[in-house]
Amino acid sequence: MKNHISLLEKAKKTIEKYRMFPPGAKVVVGVSGGPDSSTLLHLLCRLRSEYDLHLWAAHLNHGLRGAEAAEEAEWVERFAFKLGIPLISDSFDVASLAKEKGLGLEEAGRRARYDFFEDVAHQVAAARIALGHTASDQIETILMRVIKGTGLDGLCGIPPIRGKVVRPLIEVFREEIEKYCQENNLSPCLDSSNREISFLRNRIRLELLPFLKDYNPQISKALFQLGKILKEDVDFLKEEGEESFKGLLKEEGEKDKQRWLVLDVEKLFRLHPALQKRVLRQAIRETKGNLKGITFEHLVSILKLNGEKGARWLNLPGDLVVQREYKDLLFRKGKPRDISFASSLTVPGKTELPQLNLVFEAELISEVPGSFSSLTRGGKVKLGEKREFPERQAWLDFDKLVLPLFLRGREKGDRFTPLGMKGSKKVKDFFIDLKVPLQKRERVPLLISKGKVVWVVGYRISECFKVDKETKRILKIRISKADD
Repeated sequence: MKNHISLLEKAKKTIEKYRMFPPGAKVVVGVSGGPDSSTLLHLLCRLRSEYDLHLWAAHLNHGLRGAEAAEEAEWVERFAFKLGIPLISDSFDVASLAKEKGLGLEEAGRRARYDFFEDVAHQVAAARIALGHTASDQIETILMRVIKGTGLDGLCGIPPIRGKVVRPLIEVFREEIEKYCQENNLSPCLDSSNREISFLRNRIRLELLPFLKDYNPQISKALFQLGKILKEDVDFLKEEGEESFKGLLKEEGEKDKQRWLVLDVEKLFRLHPALQKRVLRQAIRETKGNLKGITFEHLVSILKLNGEKGARWLNLPGDLVVQREYKDLLFRKGKPRDISFASSLTVPGKTELPQLNLVFEAELISEVPGSFSSLTRGGKVKLGEKREFPERQAWLDFDKLVLPLFLRGREKGDRFTPLGMKGSKKVKDFFIDLKVPLQKRERVPLLISKGKVVWVVGYRISECFKVDKETKRILKIRISKADD
């Protein structure tokens, strides 16, 4: 075995720069049988003592090239045996996956491979999956993304490390791989599909790159350098974006299998446009779990919500809803659950509304206080100097009510006369005036007496049912959380 110090040292520098392998790491090495992955397995065998690596080879037959693919599988088996590396192999019908999911063969094959490698890593409890992507793959990827359209993140190309996946050869060019194979008497398989120009990556490698070399003979190194430069800029912007996101985050949580968070709209639009989009991407990732299906146009559409009045929303891929409500920008994952509730109010006594996790306690006061000056606001009143979460209670003239009283959700056309006003107002308009977020309106109960709105619970009682100097009996209602 001949040494090829330059390539070996290059790989070692990459491994150490990105800290790819913790001591004693179990590593699954993806091996197709081609030059890149064969070189990777060969190199890691040479380095396993130095880095205390425990290696497994993994090979997946895509079922696309018949006898040729079978020969590759046999070659990988012999190669792994010669190196003393255990092999786990399998086959998969990639063409059927592509048809089922509506994918191209390249994308379907990529998904099948990554799923397979993850399964193998799980089987052997491996902390790392090593793949043979090279600097040449990197520049092809950058050009592919330029052609398809991408942002700065896309122009960075393939990351050296992402989760379990590491790429020790990402700074090594294909010419160096070929030379390494010759010097070490490796005879890897050559995939005939790599010459088919029906695949975009192949057209870039076989046609576009040779054409671009007429303009710059060092185009490959120039593009590779571009990716490295942009990676530094992107890392900086990512850090700034994460800090901005933390500063804008008002609240977050998960309920009824819905993940949600709220951003401060005013602060968002004070940011530089580049950071605005970073924050939006972070919010989507936090809510949805990924950015799959999210495009630049989606981000622009979210930003356009700022120019609309009232509440506006967008439905985005992956059951994601983005909704602007006054000073809030709400991100919600999952289809909204229809909350319906209706219950009679026990007077006096307790009434539970489990759909909203609320308990209502009704108390009848026969001895009316001598002064009514403090009983002026339903939901905002106090008795004497005592403050008891006024938004959680109401004081009503009992003799103006008609029993039984009911609790229900808002219905189309509901109106009432808010305390202190003359003339009625739609409950919907009342919420709009108070800038109550849309997702909260459907969770606000209304207290009803003979079809009339008595209390928009937690906000305002009706002028028609207020306590006044003629009041003989008072109905005091207090609400609390069932789990308080």
